[in-house]
Amino acid sequence: MSKLRQLLGLVEGHEDEVAKQIGKRTKVSEEKAKKGIEKATDTVKNGSDSGSGDRSSY
Repeated sequence: MSKLRQLLGLVEGHEDEVAKQIGKRTKVSEEKAKKGIEKATDTVKNGSDSGSGDRSSY
């Protein structure tokens, strides 16, 4: 989770630009990329670090 926190710290304030680049470089839409960034930010802020590696919530 610490790597995710570090990445989100770098992205903070640049979410729109990052989502635009994700949209250009992948098949993910810009809107979906923004939602993913928001979801990851919320998860980190809420301290949801179970450490289990369970990806079932994605």
